Order: sequence, then C-alpha cells, then structure tokens
Amino acid sequence: MDATSHRRPQVHDGSRTRNRKMGIKLTVGKLRDAWMEYSKQSRVISQFPGGKPIFIGGTHRSGTTWFAKMLAEPGLWYIHEPYNPNKGFWHEEFSYTSINERSSEIDRYMTGLLRGRYRSTSLNANTDHALMPLRLLRPTIRRVMVKDPLACLLSGYFTKHFDFRTIVLFRHPAGFVSSVLRLGWPIGKFIRSFLNRSDLLDDHLAPFRSLMVKHQDGQDAAAATVLHGLLNTVMWNQVRQNSAITWYQFEDLCRQPIESFREIHATLGLPYDDSTLQRHESLCFQGPSRPDAYHTHAVARRSSAMADSWKQQLSSDQQRMIRNVWDEFEIPLYHDAMEWTCRPPKLETSVV
Repeated sequence: MDATSHRRPQVHDGSRTRNRKMGIKLTVGKLRDAWMEYSKQSRVISQFPGGKPIFIGGTHRSGTTWFAKMLAEPGLWYIHEPYNPNKGFWHEEFSYTSINERSSEIDRYMTGLLRGRYRSTSLNANTDHALMPLRLLRPTIRRVMVKDPLACLLSGYFTKHFDFRTIVLFRHPAGFVSSVLRLGWPIGKFIRSFLNRSDLLDDHLAPFRSLMVKHQDGQDAAAATVLHGLLNTVMWNQVRQNSAITWYQFEDLCRQPIESFREIHATLGLPYDDSTLQRHESLCFQGPSRPDAYHTHAVARRSSAMADSWKQQLSSDQQRMIRNVWDEFEIPLYHDAMEWTCRPPKLETSVV
C-alpha cells in the first residue's frame, strides 16, 4: 500500500468522526429545546378541542400529505402513515378487509394508535427521538388525525368500526401517473398483489381481472393508470356505501385552497384563526412553481401549479393512453373533456 492510499482512510475516518460529533451535538440541542418546550406543548395538546378521530385516505401521490398538513393545527395529534411497513409496525402495503368482517390484527394496532401508543409514528414536533418528552411523558391526547395512503383501502373499515371522520382524496389519473413515473415508484408489483387477493377481487376488482393480468408486469403510463383505477375503484365503492365518508377532488382544493380549507376546518370542528390562515398561505403560495423542483414529500408548494403539473410533464401520446385506460373504470370522475385540456395559465398573486 503506498503513502497516498494509506492516508485516505484517515481522512475519511476523521470526517466521519466530526460528522458523528456534530450529529450528537445537534441531537442533544434538539432534546434540550424539546424538554424546555414540553410544558407549553403538553398544555396545547391536552387542551385541544375534542372530537372524533380523523382519517385521511387517498392513493399515494394524491395530495394526502399536503391535505393533512393543512389540517395539522397545534395540539392535534397527527399520526403519519402508521401502516407503511417502513415504520416497522405493520407488515404489508395496501391492506384490505371487508367492512362486514373484523380483523383483530388491524383492530389491535389501530386501537393502540388512538390510545397514544407507537408515538414514533407521530409527525408532531418533538416526537422524532426516543428521549423526547412527548415520547416519554405522554400527555393526554384530545384528538387524533391519521393520514395514510397505504391504508386507503381501509377507509370504509375505519369509518364503520372506529367512527372516524374520514376524508378521501381523488386525484386526476394523469396527475398520479405523472408523479409515479417521475419518481420511478413501483407499479406492477401492486397489481400482481391485488390479483392474489381473493377478498379484493370478490368485493371490488373482479371486473378488471383481464386488465390486471395484462399490465401486471408494467412500469409505464398504462400500468400506472390501471393501478390508479384499481385503488380508486375500491375507495369510490366505499364512498358510495358509506355517507359518513367525505370526498374531495385534489384539483378543486388546489385552485381554491384558502376558502376550501376554512370550510373544511369548520366542518371538522377544528380551530381556525389568523395563525391558521398564515400557515395555509405559506403551504399554498410560497413553494416552487415547477413540480420538478419539489422534494418528494414537500408540502409548501404553489397549489395552482400542483393541480395541472401533469400537462407539462406528459406527452400527448401518454395523455391519450392514460385517458383510454381510465375510461375502462366506472368511477364518475375525470371523464369530462375539459378535464383533459390545457387551461390558460392563471396569474398568481403574491401573498405578503
């Protein structure tokens, strides 16, 4: 080994040591600040207006993170994607159980979430470390909000058996496809999974079996549209079967976010004041206008740009393909020709 190659590990090890020390200092500082803020934060949580738990469903890439952030008032206990296997508590994606049956496994886990267990799934401030006071001291939680696209097929189940105020988001199929393709997220593996679930097929998806078989190995726009159609078919059926589920189209919310969420807050019994308005304006008007500049899970975006971003990202051939596949599904959304045409650019007003 020559002198140059001998020195490289030393430089690397030194840099790694410095980064580790810096990380420890930052963690210690965050923990110190969290404990200093605990009394105030605990009081806000324990004094938050009570009410039924809120569940936000919708496919991935349908705006559920943005929607939840718009509702995430200080004091509301926000549980973020607890049924995502990456969190380490749940074992599969897109779980499903008929509303006429019960799953002891789903019930046990959701009951624990609503009682304040599994606090690492919370997206509230000062919960991202095991030594944070909200993880150790556990103040009384008055109201819970759960957001989870990977549990979207359980929207009806949660509504019936846990008395959730459930909200389901629907997004334009081209918007979903554009986003999934841009990020390179898996498609075919989910279609294959649905083909092997007899309960899903029997309850909702049997009419689309041939379409699923055709696209089960796909990773293109057509396969992504099939996946979107399957997920939304199940959710639309649940919306029709349960009047307690409220649904919105993502694009409508994007175009009038302030007015829409003022009304949604009132409907859900969530507090709304000047700080809420300022937070909403920040989340809707201060992000980048170009979709390719978004961080994958960013929520501060220009809402008007979010609604129609697919029109600049997909080719005309892709858009035609998506529309043709979408027409195979019996969901009475996004079939109007106007919803597939380019709109003139909307002039945006700066928010001070």
